[in-house]
Amino acid sequence: MKTAILKHTRDFIALGVIALIAVLVGGYILSNQRFYLPAWVPVIGSDFVDYNAEFSTAQAVTPGQGQTVIVAGVTVGEIGKVTLDDGRAIVQMKIRKQYAQIYNDATALLRPKTGLNDMVIELNPGSANSGEIPEGGTLKVSRTLPNVNPDEILAGLDADTRSYLQLLINGGGQGLNGNASELSATLKRFDPVAVYLAKIGSQLGRRQAYIKSSIHNFSILSQALGERDTQLARFVRSSNDVFSVFASEQANLRETLRLLPEALSTTNTALVNSDALTSQMGPALKKLEPTAVGTADALKTLQTFAKATTPVIQNQLRPFTGQAEPTVASLKPSAAKLAATAPKLDTSFSVLNTLTNELAYNPPGSQEGYLYWLAWGNHLSASILSAQDAHGPLRRGLLFASCDALSIFEAIAEDNPEVGVLIQLLNAPKTSVVCTGAKAAGQVASGAAKGRSSVLQQRSNYGLSGALPAARPATPSGSPATTPQAPGGGAR
Repeated sequence: MKTAILKHTRDFIALGVIALIAVLVGGYILSNQRFYLPAWVPVIGSDFVDYNAEFSTAQAVTPGQGQTVIVAGVTVGEIGKVTLDDGRAIVQMKIRKQYAQIYNDATALLRPKTGLNDMVIELNPGSANSGEIPEGGTLKVSRTLPNVNPDEILAGLDADTRSYLQLLINGGGQGLNGNASELSATLKRFDPVAVYLAKIGSQLGRRQAYIKSSIHNFSILSQALGERDTQLARFVRSSNDVFSVFASEQANLRETLRLLPEALSTTNTALVNSDALTSQMGPALKKLEPTAVGTADALKTLQTFAKATTPVIQNQLRPFTGQAEPTVASLKPSAAKLAATAPKLDTSFSVLNTLTNELAYNPPGSQEGYLYWLAWGNHLSASILSAQDAHGPLRRGLLFASCDALSIFEAIAEDNPEVGVLIQLLNAPKTSVVCTGAKAAGQVASGAAKGRSSVLQQRSNYGLSGALPAARPATPSGSPATTPQAPGGGAR
């Protein structure tokens, strides 16, 4: 077999192409002949739902001839078999599944598609609020109309009318001969009228439904009133009494009607003046709405709290209040004086609060606040006063002095014995020991001169006289000297 195919490859390909063309042509012909594959065939299969329609006559309806079912000009299915039931023709409609939504108020009309009476069913599916017809259901004969042939219309006319109609048609044919475009233009001018007439017809249809509903409701009302004639008689008597009272109050009613315009005018003025208030109140109340919603939970909680605290207030606070009343009366004068002192106390505590805030403030950056250095100050104070003798604690410290300052101390100590004792207690070094440089000679001389000048000024202030001792020769000194430390780390 393989050898034969290889030997006749061209012939085999030609036969395959012819077979493919035959399949395509056959499929095209069958599709135009409305040949449908079953629903189980994938992609190209078709699924139909069967419905039935009752017609008084099904003339020219031929099953299997591809007669279709149309909705709004779109083919949605085809006509199946036709059967007879109780003198009525039952026409089967095979509707595609995607269009299978037919409702109880649907209508079906048999209409010729061509002049040869190739029939189609024009279907109006109806509205969903009337309920859907189940699969296999039947559309009743009251919702269908068969095709009407012209001879059936003419058969209802007498001989003279048919003659006049014939003359009219012949004259119309002669008049319209060659005037197709003019007739088309004329009919187009009637298109808006037809649209408006369609709207009027729709509104009249709705009005008819409203009138029908009104008559039905009026019938129900009349029946209800007929069943309650006793109550109606009582109502009429009561109404008569009411109108009698109105008649007796006629003068008052006239006075009320006379005052009504002025009252309405005042009310109108008040409403106009309150417009600004209402325009502002609306947004304000809208903003307060979350607060009101949150207040509900707070009030519930408060109610629970009030129930829990009622026994405490009733059984404990109320007796305590009675017992404390004399004491409160005695404290009233003191409280008045305290109230007079309160503003000053308020100012004092405000200043104290500012001071504590300043002490507690920690500024940004590497610099620390006052409280940080307060701990260091406390530590340093304890260190300074840690040494003592028979006279009590001694402050520790380190004294730095330059050569001219040491020479000032020496000059003052030589002339003022009282101050000299204090200076000697400092145990400061001598200039002759620490100021041993040629550069420090000028500083020692300058300090000695300042010391002598200070002593002279003191003598002059106190009215003293007497010559000062001669200045000692300056001893060369170097950098500023440091006093020796006393025991414990500080100068005494």
